[in-house]
Amino acid sequence: MNSAEPVPSHLKGSNLKVGERYLHRNGLFIREIEAIEGDRVFWRDDLSSGQCGKQVFLRLCPSVAPEPVK
Repeated sequence: MNSAEPVPSHLKGSNLKVGERYLHRNGLFIREIEAIEGDRVFWRDDLSSGQCGKQVFLRLCPSVAPEPVK
């Protein structure tokens, strides 16, 4: 990942919320934030879980996931 890639302007680190679901930029994953501690975001998806900094999370998951169709 190139650290020079811009962070989307519509979401900022302060917009991230525990329990919210975010769409991965490849469109294949929806990651849910389990916890935020300082600059660290702890997330999970259907295949794995992990942690990263807020800016990295925003580069990888730049938008809120759409609500599932009922």
